[in-house]
Amino acid sequence: MIIRRTALTKYGDSVGIISIDLPWKSTNKAHRALAIANLDKDVRIKRAENDDELLQLVQNNVEQGSFVLLDIPIEGCVHGKNFRPVDKALSHQGIWIQPIFSAEDRGKVLKRHIQNLNRGKNLIVQEIYPYAIYKFLAYLKNNGLLPRLSPGKFDTLLGDGFPKFIPPKYKREGVRNKRLENMRYLYSLLVDSNISLKFSTPLAYPDSSYTLNELNSLADEYDACLGAIVGICWAKGSPYAWMAGGAKSGEILVLADEWLKARLEKETQIRRENAISSY
Repeated sequence: MIIRRTALTKYGDSVGIISIDLPWKSTNKAHRALAIANLDKDVRIKRAENDDELLQLVQNNVEQGSFVLLDIPIEGCVHGKNFRPVDKALSHQGIWIQPIFSAEDRGKVLKRHIQNLNRGKNLIVQEIYPYAIYKFLAYLKNNGLLPRLSPGKFDTLLGDGFPKFIPPKYKREGVRNKRLENMRYLYSLLVDSNISLKFSTPLAYPDSSYTLNELNSLADEYDACLGAIVGICWAKGSPYAWMAGGAKSGEILVLADEWLKARLEKETQIRRENAISSY
C-alpha cells in the first residue's frame, strides 16, 4: 500500500468538483451538504433531504470528467473490522477516524449509483475525510505557513508537533460560545485566507442566533467546502493532493506535504506487511 499523487488534468477547464458531506446511515434524516466547485474556486452550496435528492443534484451538476468526493468509507471495508490500514496510518499521525463498521457498504453503493447516473462522462468518485484536510490547513494557518502552500512547489511544511496538534473543534463542542468561536475560525479559513473559496451566494456565518441543529447543518456545509478545497488541488495537479492507501483496501484523498507523505508511506507499508503475515 502506497501514497501516490494523482494529477488528473486531462479534461482541462471543464473539470467540476462535487464534494459531499453525508450521514453514514441512509436512514439518517440529517441533511446532505454539497459544495459544487470549479477550478476557479467558485463554489455553490446545495442541500438534499435524502439520498434520492442527493443523486438528483449530482446528476444535474456533473459534467465531463467531474470529480465526486464522498465523506464516507468506500473501498476496503471488511465486515467486523473497525479500521482499515489507511485509517490506522492516519490515526497514528493524530488524524483520528471513527470506526468504519457503521458505514457498512453504503459508500460503495453510492459510488456505483453515482457512476451509473451519467455513463460516458468519466466520473471519478473518491473518498475524502474533511477533518484530515482541516487539521492540515489549521496547522499551517496557526504556524503562518499557508502562504507556502504553493501549487508549483512541494515542500516540508509540517513537523513533529503535527500529530499532537488539535485544531479548534467545530463539531461536538459542548460549550455553545466556544463552538461559535471555533466555527468562525473555520469560516475564516474557508473565505479569508490564502486558500479561500469564492461563493456565488455568501457562505453562512455562524452567529449567535443559530440553533444547535442549524449549527450542525452549517458544519456539514463547511465539511463539504473542505472537500472542495482538496478536490480543486487534485484537479489542478497540486503536489499537495495525495491519495493515501490503496484502491482495494481503502484510499482517502488528503492534503500532505513531504513530512506527512513519508510517514504515511511508512505506516501503510508496515501495516500491509503485517496484514499479509497474519494470514
